[in-house]
Amino acid sequence: MSYKGLCIDHVIYGVMDVEAAAERLRREHGLGSLPGGMLGGGTTNRIVPLEPPAFLELLGVADPAQPDGAWLAHTLGGEDRVLWWCLGVDDLDAAADRCGLPIQGGRMPMVDGPPRFFRTAGMPQYPFPFFISFDMDDEERMRLRRAQYRRAGHDCEPGGYTFVEVGDTPAMLATRLGEHDLPVRHVEGAPVGIRACGIASDRGEIELR
Repeated sequence: MSYKGLCIDHVIYGVMDVEAAAERLRREHGLGSLPGGMLGGGTTNRIVPLEPPAFLELLGVADPAQPDGAWLAHTLGGEDRVLWWCLGVDDLDAAADRCGLPIQGGRMPMVDGPPRFFRTAGMPQYPFPFFISFDMDDEERMRLRRAQYRRAGHDCEPGGYTFVEVGDTPAMLATRLGEHDLPVRHVEGAPVGIRACGIASDRGEIELR
């Protein structure tokens, strides 16, 4: 669901064991998942397709001796939790210019298909939300996401994100997001970053923290 050129593209759920987390999400909430990209650096992931084009990314520790795996293990402190969030944007260049953010290109080898190419802005500024755009047209991307949704084999019918709960200051959010109508809940006095998210489903709202 898009608001004024922005949408919640995906939320990153950091986990110590990606396979165990995927099984837990299926058992507790009926959410299926698929293999994700070949990340390297000591992390691994799985993708939970939601109402296209949104998804939930399970980012897991694969090798804590490697830099990315060590960072993730340290950041999680042994506890699975909602870690980060990413905004899809119609005009990445405009969003980056408005926020004074450099743009970076990326290539993600995929387990189940050809590599994906994308651009991001603000990714080095964890835990603030970052922007992303994909090098494919909207129709092609929606076809891809619908196919992933079907292949995931959900035991429910997940929808999109109903809310994200953040501790970022209202001023920072206003600067980063601009004019928007995203379902963002600000928690006064909470640490900076995303604290929780909600996902619609035919079983009722799924809340992850």
